[in-house]
Amino acid sequence: MLFKLPKKITTFGVASAVVFSLGAAAPSAYAAEAKYSDHDPLGGMRPQFLHDVWFPEIEKQTGGALKIRSFFGGALMKSKEALKGVGDNVAQISFSFPGHYPSRLLAHNIFALFPEGPEKFENQAWLWRAAYEQIPAFKAELDNANVMPLLVTAGLPGAFAGKKPLASLADIKGDNWRAGGKWYLRYLESAGALPVSVPWGDIYVALQTGAIEGVFTNYDGLHLMKFDEVAPNMLVSKKLWYALPFLHYINKDYFQSLSKEVQDGVLKASKIAEQKFAAVYSASFDKVKTEQLAAGVKVTELTDADLAMWADPSKLSVHQANWVKDAEAAGLKDAAGVMEKVRALHKQAMSR
Repeated sequence: MLFKLPKKITTFGVASAVVFSLGAAAPSAYAAEAKYSDHDPLGGMRPQFLHDVWFPEIEKQTGGALKIRSFFGGALMKSKEALKGVGDNVAQISFSFPGHYPSRLLAHNIFALFPEGPEKFENQAWLWRAAYEQIPAFKAELDNANVMPLLVTAGLPGAFAGKKPLASLADIKGDNWRAGGKWYLRYLESAGALPVSVPWGDIYVALQTGAIEGVFTNYDGLHLMKFDEVAPNMLVSKKLWYALPFLHYINKDYFQSLSKEVQDGVLKASKIAEQKFAAVYSASFDKVKTEQLAAGVKVTELTDADLAMWADPSKLSVHQANWVKDAEAAGLKDAAGVMEKVRALHKQAMSR
């Protein structure tokens, strides 16, 4: 049986028609080619997983009818350009960290209001998927951007990398510390640090020059970017999940232009990859820690007292109430309801 893709599919400005036999790869000369954009370079846990697992799985499950041409390290679009870029079909597939879109992905940023989370990726993914299924605000944000989600991954737990020795969280007090996003900056402030906003690409130099004394970000990200070279004192914990999902999505119009068989193949490949990511996530924390110790980095586990300071219930309730207030002012009318539902889902995820 033959299946034919619409002739309107465009790859790099050239219309292409693809004919293939179900279960057999089409000749590469006739395969559709989707551009993938990512602001992170290859080599880190997530980008390398996409390159080595997700993209080949898409090609496999579509019988070779869809191939991915990838652009890593911001070669095609920067982090804050991706959502609009894919919505406008500059690239067909990309990745976004919701913290880079505090307004357009307002609902997605609610997860930052839950600083402690499930240690296993499977339970984190369950929470995010349940939110998509049960809370319309999440899907609405992606619909408005003309994208649909394919794959969700995660950064390793949040970690503190400091220039000075760090015996406990109390040692960040009074110093300039960088974090990504409004709420993580609030947590730094609550813990006694002086929160500073620094662009991702400028963090290494800011640490090197002493403009900041430390950075709080996902463990794999800071290691990939070599922040631990200039800030070799770590505070880490597997309990301190980096709560915002890493979203991988596709242009809705492009996806709908694909044949049903190719659509099903892309969705199946994404489901398989998401399941496989769990093992990669689990192994990567210890891998990063081993590499750091070998390089002479001082790695200290956060104590329960440290975690209690970071997720202080009295201050957390204020942050959550402020999120609801800010979200309502920004146009999310059911912000209180979204908070209530996410709070319930988070409780379920923590007990799984």
